[in-house]
Formats: sequence, C-alpha cells, structure tokens
Amino acid sequence: MEEVSRMTLEEISKKIGISRTTIYKVLKNKDGVSEETVKTVQDALEKYHYVQNRNARNLAMNRHYTIGYVGFRSKSANYFATEVGRGLKRALQEFGDDGLTLMISEFDVEKPSEQLAAVEEMRQQGVDSFILSYSSHEVILQILERLEKENCRIVLLSRDVAEHPDNYYVGVDYYRSGMLAAELLMKLMPEGGRVFVPVTEEYKTNQDILSRLSGFRDKLENCGRLTMLQPAFGLTEEKEIRKTLEKLLQGEEPDERPDGVFDLTYRLDVIADVLKQQKKKIPLVGFDLFEEIRDRVEDSTIDAVIYQDLSSQAYRAVRMLFEEMCYGKIRSEKKHYAKLEIIMKENLIYF
Repeated sequence: MEEVSRMTLEEISKKIGISRTTIYKVLKNKDGVSEETVKTVQDALEKYHYVQNRNARNLAMNRHYTIGYVGFRSKSANYFATEVGRGLKRALQEFGDDGLTLMISEFDVEKPSEQLAAVEEMRQQGVDSFILSYSSHEVILQILERLEKENCRIVLLSRDVAEHPDNYYVGVDYYRSGMLAAELLMKLMPEGGRVFVPVTEEYKTNQDILSRLSGFRDKLENCGRLTMLQPAFGLTEEKEIRKTLEKLLQGEEPDERPDGVFDLTYRLDVIADVLKQQKKKIPLVGFDLFEEIRDRVEDSTIDAVIYQDLSSQAYRAVRMLFEEMCYGKIRSEKKHYAKLEIIMKENLIYF
C-alpha cells in the first residue's frame, strides 16, 4: 500500500524551523520579516514545490482529506494501472495543496480477495472515502455492503455494480462501446463479410466484456451485411491468442476465414502482429491505446481503436470525492459516462 501526498505548509514549517505564521507573512508579502528569513522561506517553498493554497479556509485550519484507491493489475490490460495512476497523480498535483492525500493499493486481477484485505486495512487507518476498480463481482458486493453500512463515500471506477445504484460510477457505457465497434466495422467492410471475435479469459469475472460483445452482436443483427463467426473465449496468453488466429487465417474452409477482427482479448498488439506476419490486410478494431500498439495504428494494421481516457476518469473520480469532502458538493447525477473517442492513423498524433 502506498500513501501519496504533497508537503503541507505545516510540514515545511517544521522542516525549516520557522513558524507557519511567519511563512504566511512571506506568502502575503507582509512587513516585519527579515530578508534572511524571507530568503529561507522562499528557498524552501521552491525546494518542496509548494503552490499557495487556493482554499484559504483549509490553509487556516490545516485540514486533510484522505481518499483510498484500490484497483487491479491485469496481464491482458496492463496499461490500465498505468493510465489510472496518471489520473491520480494529476488530481494530487491539483488538490494536494488543499490537503488531499491518496492512499493507493493495487491487487492482482486474479486474486480479488486482496482487494477486500486492502479495503479493510484502509478502514482500520480511518479512511472513509474510496475509489474502487474491481475484478470479482462477488468480492465487490461484500466490500460495498460493508462500506455502505459505515456511510463511506464510494466511487466505482471503470466498472459499475447494478445492485448498488446509489454509488457514484465513472466509466464507459460498455454496451454502447460494443455497438460503436460494430458500426466501425460496418463502415470498414461495406461489402460485408465475416468477423472474428477473440475474447479474454477475464470475461468469466468481468460482465462488461460480455456487455461489449452483446452490443456488438445486436448492432450486427440489424446490419445484414456482416456475420459474426463463433467467438473464441478464454484467450489470455500470447501463445494461445496467436495459435487461434493463425489457425483461422490459414483455414482450409474459405467460409470460416475471417474478413475482419473485433478484439476482446485486449491484446491488440498480439492480434496486429499476427496479421502483419501473415500479410493479411483485414479490418481490425479494438479498445484503448497503449504504447505497444501505436506503430500498428500508424501503419494501419489496426484500423481503429475506441478510446476512453482512463486517466481523465481517475482524475474525475478523485475530484468528485474531494469536492464533496472539502466543499460539501453533492452531485445528484450518480452515473458519469466517459466520452468514447475513435483513434485512427490520421488523428493518432493528438493522443
């Protein structure tokens, strides 16, 4: 578990042995402070990257606001933790001088009991505001039941829980994102054809993956031109993803070969690499932008990715909780859906 915070005025005061009142006078350019003391204070403020607090009430009261983030690490979506981390860091940079502290813990997506243990530990340390990204529906239900009984503030990040509609949710509409993927392939394949859908093993514990698949399937049914081959479920390791796609591409039966691919393994790098090696230029659509696939978007091996800006979602989740804790700002709208953006070769430079 990691605790992330910025140095407060009181902490700087202790570091340099000068009272907070004197530091405040320097900040406000008031008289009665020696030049030597002014220089000492200014050097310390620069050294510790202090930005004057915009919230005067908090500065006077030296208030602190702790938010716990407990999220997952995943092999098939290893960019998730990185992008969320960027958003948390951005929020800390903006609100750290107003007293925000983040307590961060990440668990293995395949070991959801670790999330429950991390939440328990944070509660023992007095944390009562949480941002949660989960992998197990069963475990998150246990967590939410306890936290709601104890009147904790909760934001669910990236995945919602239908049984607990009163919690805040920041993330995408997964069903609609699947429909958008289908619409993209309809435009990329105007003559029609067969679409192959490889699916990660995590669908067993992540219903949002199946929601994307449902949205995709429902949109195709109204299309008439595209048909979906039998999805390949349970693909996580690179070797099995490669083997499955290569077998289809080299299949003896032409009617079983894909004319396009909709990726739900979240390993677009592997899918794109197979298509490139096999010299198969067929439409490929998937989700999210991570460093390993940028070149394949650039050379159009990957035709389009649907992007949801995870870092902005994490930032928004922190901001919602912080503004409620600090200013008493209660939002009536509980579901905050992220904008779905389409990234292709010609606009890749902006992302």
